[in-house]
Amino acid sequence: MSNRMDRVRRFIAEKNLGGTDFSDCDDLIENGLIDSLRFVEFVLLIAELSGRTIELDNVNIDEFRTIDAIRAAYFSGADTELVEPK
Repeated sequence: MSNRMDRVRRFIAEKNLGGTDFSDCDDLIENGLIDSLRFVEFVLLIAELSGRTIELDNVNIDEFRTIDAIRAAYFSGADTELVEPK
């Protein structure tokens, strides 16, 4: 099993060409870890992992600023474990 939040962190790390380390409370947007070109892809990943529909027209940017904010908005109270396909 792989943790859904680990998938989120891995996405950020893979897209972060500068190799900057980040913590769960770092502002991903302000620090350039998620840029405007990758933001939609990032939102779609969160929707897929959380099983929720996220309307791109009504996205609250603050829900995506930090790993902690993402966890609270989309994974709070949910089972964060994900079974990877074999």
